[in-house]
Amino acid sequence: MLRSLKELFETYFMVLVHPFRIHYQFRHQIALPGFVGQIFEPLKLSEAVSISWFFAMLRGLFKILILNFFLQSFLEMQSEDYPLLQEIVLSSGLSTYYFLLFSAALDIIFFPIATLVITEFWAWVIRSYSKWLNPEAPHEEIADQITTHALSSNLFQIVPVLGDIIQPMLYLFLIYAGLRTNLGASRSLAMVIISTPTVLLLMLLGGLGFTLFCLLTLA
Repeated sequence: MLRSLKELFETYFMVLVHPFRIHYQFRHQIALPGFVGQIFEPLKLSEAVSISWFFAMLRGLFKILILNFFLQSFLEMQSEDYPLLQEIVLSSGLSTYYFLLFSAALDIIFFPIATLVITEFWAWVIRSYSKWLNPEAPHEEIADQITTHALSSNLFQIVPVLGDIIQPMLYLFLIYAGLRTNLGASRSLAMVIISTPTVLLLMLLGGLGFTLFCLLTLA
């Protein structure tokens, strides 16, 4: 049965308000404090990505509006006594503007693909630890719920400038909340799981660097 947009957005936002408790509800089907008799159904990945994409489009729109405002303001500040300077600034400013506009459009277009790739990678990491931590646990369901609801962090994409800093940090915090409450991991294990992608990346870069070093040495 399809849920209303109101229900979807309520669950999406509730993850930000009660990140630990809502995962506890997902696992044990216990109502949140103040929501007696109301059980929030876990979001599907497609639902979380769609809502996050909406905020990504808003961010792109805000970025374009802000760029347009600053470009127009900068051009109006240029003195009309120097038409050559104005022409150079206008040409350079428009080139930068169109480049950033194209970049914003690409961000919007490829957002779902990039989000799905990142989500699937994190789900694979969590499933791997879940199988080791508790072989009897529903690994797929736990990993999907943790990674899907971490996408609620994308709400902060609409915050100019600071949103690009807050969103990744909040994403990792929501992953941590899911690991602690949904997976039942200890604080130390949750931190190990969160640091796993960084360790894997460093190992990959180290391997590539060592291979390149060997090739240059043998050349």
